[in-house]
Amino acid sequence: MWGKREQVILWATTYLPLVLIMVYRFVDSNDYFKTTEWATWLAKHLDKTLFDLIIITAIIVISLVIYRLVAVWLFSDYDRQLKDKEIGKNVSVRKYVRLSVNDYSFFLMTLLLPLISIDQASAINFMVTLAIIVIVIAIYVKTDFISVCPVFFMSGRQVYKAIISDQSKEAEAADPSIRKDVIVITREKLLNLNYRFRTEKLIGNIYYLASNNTDDDSDDG
Repeated sequence: MWGKREQVILWATTYLPLVLIMVYRFVDSNDYFKTTEWATWLAKHLDKTLFDLIIITAIIVISLVIYRLVAVWLFSDYDRQLKDKEIGKNVSVRKYVRLSVNDYSFFLMTLLLPLISIDQASAINFMVTLAIIVIVIAIYVKTDFISVCPVFFMSGRQVYKAIISDQSKEAEAADPSIRKDVIVITREKLLNLNYRFRTEKLIGNIYYLASNNTDDDSDDG
């Protein structure tokens, strides 16, 4: 099960591209390196628009690599341990759907607003924006709200709202509370409802899910 440390690392990684772009815009707007030899050489040989595009592309590529590395660090043990049945328990997935665009609206707003509405040339604006990002991350961590984090799908994982159960359908009919409404994070692009899976709780109602598709684990219910 995750603690606060994993969540802080996850969200700090998520906002890394925004912070790097803000730093670049702040440095560029204030011409801190304009008089250096390498900056003079670049100005003569490279169009400013092209240079900006190269920097932004580099930031995105570096961020995607870091996203994947963080995901490997966070989930590699879960993938192995669930496969070897060292942790977790078997469940059936009764229903699942992808998260809607509305679920990502708050995250997208906190990501885009600093880029389009705040002048990064001002040191005060820059510091205020960084403070807002820290506050937003603190809110995410405090509320255990990781389901909309883009690190997951940028690293080849899926996030679903799902109904899961560790009992048979007959038992569920007698006691519907057996079923749980949860969020699952998984490598599986499609969840076969006829098979059993193995899950381990991360935080709150969020579970990591791995395929457990073997003959003796098929769902008889």
